[in-house]
Amino acid sequence: MAFTWLPQVRGEILHRSPKSIHLAWFALSFLGVHAVCLMLFRSRATLVTYPFLILAPSFAFAATCWRARAVERQSRTPWILLAAGLFLWTCGIGLSAWEDLFQQMPVGIAWFSDFCFFLYGVPILLAVSSVSSRQRIPLFVWMDGIQAVLTAYLAYITIFTVVPFSDTALKPISASVLLLTYNVENVVLAMAATLRLRLLPREKDRGFYKLLCGYLWIYAIVAGVYNSWAASSDGHAVIDVIVDVPFLLLGVACMMRSPQESEADLDEEKPPLAVVIENGSPIFYTLALLALSIPLMREHFYVGTVGIVTALVVHTIRTAALQSRLVRTQHELRDARDRLEKIALTDALTNAANRRCFDQTLALEWNRAARNQLPLGLLLIDIDHFKKLNDRYGHPTGDKCLVAVASALQAALPRSGDLLARYGGEEFAAILPATDEDGARLVAAKMLAAVSSMHIRNETSLGDFVTVSIGIAVFGSAGTGSVHQIVEAADRALYCAKERGRNRIESIGQRDFQGTGSV
Repeated sequence: MAFTWLPQVRGEILHRSPKSIHLAWFALSFLGVHAVCLMLFRSRATLVTYPFLILAPSFAFAATCWRARAVERQSRTPWILLAAGLFLWTCGIGLSAWEDLFQQMPVGIAWFSDFCFFLYGVPILLAVSSVSSRQRIPLFVWMDGIQAVLTAYLAYITIFTVVPFSDTALKPISASVLLLTYNVENVVLAMAATLRLRLLPREKDRGFYKLLCGYLWIYAIVAGVYNSWAASSDGHAVIDVIVDVPFLLLGVACMMRSPQESEADLDEEKPPLAVVIENGSPIFYTLALLALSIPLMREHFYVGTVGIVTALVVHTIRTAALQSRLVRTQHELRDARDRLEKIALTDALTNAANRRCFDQTLALEWNRAARNQLPLGLLLIDIDHFKKLNDRYGHPTGDKCLVAVASALQAALPRSGDLLARYGGEEFAAILPATDEDGARLVAAKMLAAVSSMHIRNETSLGDFVTVSIGIAVFGSAGTGSVHQIVEAADRALYCAKERGRNRIESIGQRDFQGTGSV
């Protein structure tokens, strides 16, 4: 049978970077040398195996430290926590070597090396339960640190059944109970990391959780197999080689990634369940603290109570802070939405309302006037001979003229409920709710005088300064005409003002507005 896939595999290997190949050969050589040494020196297996058992996690620790320096600053925290866990494991295996080789400690009970092995999961659980770098709050980092210290304190009491720094003799728990605890701890960490990875969107932290998830599952399987063998054995053998596997794989995986390579930071919309898991993941640590504290209450009531109260207080503070942050974010979003709406309804040049705002407001005021049987006035204002001003002085001067005229017209409006809008190029419109024809004429006359008093140069047949023409239409009673008719009527009045010489006011009254008369 021909293996047609061999050339393809060979080609993929050849195209890999030399660095990756070297790392893979290093890991395989490390495992091979460890196995050969154990087989050649079976009588001194304890002395031979510990250097390898110390070097493997040391390599993983160094690789995670290197990776922590390679990634961006805001993404370093989970890598640092993973490195801290590996450092504790390395310390644990070092203490185990010291206890076996020099202290001749009995293997049936737990000792200080087991304390380090137990604490190994503390920073890793912090890495799994911490929120993403974009949502991290300094207060939460300090609270997690307090929980970590308290967890170490409770773990010491759990393993040795005495309070640290007391005069009471140590009473370590049996190794069989501790091995069961290790297996449960490893599976829980792997499941928590898997849940976090499964619902994590594609962002910079995802690469870390993929690597962590793979490492934790391999470690859980290897530790389960090794712990099962160790429970029925008193020494070391070739099976010690499998302990190196998860650490070597983790180190190689960290070193194979280039420090310049980073995952795409995609602002994807997160599924609702992902949001719940990401923001609720810190409860993993609270539950772990409760699981340590509750069993201790029988023999160490006050210590267990402190652990439970601390877990609940930290969870309450975290929840209150997140709720406060949510409320603040909602207010900021509402303010931002209001600002965007204002920008969308404002003319960028004159800072008056734009045509869209005019149309919306006119329809609203029309319906209100019809409903309440109140009059509604509309003014259309046009700058006389504006094209000549633009042609003579240029568009920048024309823009300044528009801004000045808009300011003068706005100042002439008597009430805050009145609206001035830029209707067209050099045309403005004013909506005057609850205003009859006489009131509309007073406002128009005030506008006419305000523009003339600014003395903006524009030599025409009307004089040396800018003037405006104003057309007025007034809706006097409900059920008469439509919103389009009042605009058409004001436009007709403005046309008449221009036809009759400009720099003047013309209006269409109630009777003419109904189409039975003329201006």
